[in-house]
Amino acid sequence: MLKERLKAVQVESNVCADIEGFDFNNYDARDIEELRRYWLQYGVLRFKRTQITDADQVAFSRHFGEFVIHPKQLQEGGHPTHPEILVISNTTKDGKPTGAMGNSEATWHTDTWFYEKPPAGAILRAIKVPPSGGDTYFLSTYMAYETLPASLKSLVDGRQIYFQNVYDKTGKLRLGKTEPKSKDFREWGGMVHPLVRTHGETGRKALYLGGTSDGAWIVGMPLDESNALLAELWDHTTRDQEVFVQRWEEGDIMMWDNRCTMHRRDSFDPASIRIMHRTTTSGERPI
Repeated sequence: MLKERLKAVQVESNVCADIEGFDFNNYDARDIEELRRYWLQYGVLRFKRTQITDADQVAFSRHFGEFVIHPKQLQEGGHPTHPEILVISNTTKDGKPTGAMGNSEATWHTDTWFYEKPPAGAILRAIKVPPSGGDTYFLSTYMAYETLPASLKSLVDGRQIYFQNVYDKTGKLRLGKTEPKSKDFREWGGMVHPLVRTHGETGRKALYLGGTSDGAWIVGMPLDESNALLAELWDHTTRDQEVFVQRWEEGDIMMWDNRCTMHRRDSFDPASIRIMHRTTTSGERPI
């Protein structure tokens, strides 16, 4: 009997599809090839209510690239037996966090935008979810670029954006960094990427805003003009685009392409427990 082909069913927006017919315990190279094609097509894939182990997740993720250690894995988000996994949790043990991120809101961002080679993708699995809150939102940065007015496109094409990498979005000093002497963030350590990046596999262009307008500068522009343009680009990207909302159920897996999407997370009641396990795969330097 021939194995039934996988199916991707687009849901609610231009950026996500549900995968039907994939068996995490019985798949082959052809299945992975088809999943990759859907991943590149939609940007975000969802697998509903799976029942897999941490080892299964690691094995599956390995098909999509080398593992990347997320910065938070070096702090409170390390997994006790699988170093490939970032634990996202608001629980504590002996007064110390057992995972990263707590219960606060996470604003729109692409993952580790301040790296030389930001990750290509992430695979996030729900272990335990609160009764409400903690939802994750996704949007397409392809669409953010493609729907820009012509006047804005002419301003961003060919431009580069600088991101400081000394402080995180909360104002906390990043691991291994020291307090800068200058008050001008453009003189701190940082990374320069194209403001419009071309996807290494699809060839499509996507707007690349990173994770915050604070500590970001469009290279060569006066700072006030850069700030004004970035504010306009952020407003366009997060206000005008179709957004997919993932309301988690235990076992759900979201798999996203970090090169052409952004995501954010709602806060939730700290008395509730939310535990997620995430694997991250390597990417190329944006071009």
